[in-house]
Amino acid sequence: MGLRKRLRWAVLALVLLLLGGVTALVARTILLRPEVLLKHGIEALPGVTQHIRDFRRVKVQNGRTVWEVAAREGSFFEGDSTVVVKDAVVEWHLEDGRTVGLRGQEGRIVLDGRDVIAVELRGDIRVQLADYEVRADEARYDHARERIDAPGRITVRGSALELEGEGMEVDVAAQRLTILRQVSMRLNPATEPRGASPDPGGDDAA
Repeated sequence: MGLRKRLRWAVLALVLLLLGGVTALVARTILLRPEVLLKHGIEALPGVTQHIRDFRRVKVQNGRTVWEVAAREGSFFEGDSTVVVKDAVVEWHLEDGRTVGLRGQEGRIVLDGRDVIAVELRGDIRVQLADYEVRADEARYDHARERIDAPGRITVRGSALELEGEGMEVDVAAQRLTILRQVSMRLNPATEPRGASPDPGGDDAA
């Protein structure tokens, strides 16, 4: 075997040895610290869930903010319009200057280009409607109907009253809230309600 051929084999063996050492080191690091793969490896793979801290989207139209979406974390697949969020806040800014806010601990937000077309949130749900705050366990927003629905037990608190009931519908554009069933009300006569007027609705209103 000639000298040149032996040198080529020696170089090839050295390269293979180095690659083997790097592979072993990476494998050992992942075994000892699996969070390395979770934090860096998965995010780098094409088509696999991407994780974004401080996720935020804003729609501005004719110089006016239409809606804002913010979350502590957002996860999505490339090419998918659904974002899985944690500690999320969605705000709609109406043309008359009023704001409707929806927040929750976790859920899904569906985006279609520049529009939020659906929101599903769970855990410590809060809907801010003028001077009133609504609390529920889960809520959904449908862009086509411009409505927020909460199917379970809800409470509404304001400066002049407190409401409880089952099921809720909020017309976002009109800022009109309707409680569907088993409504109970407690008034505070010391103050007058301002802003949006919750509509207890149903035959069970007290």
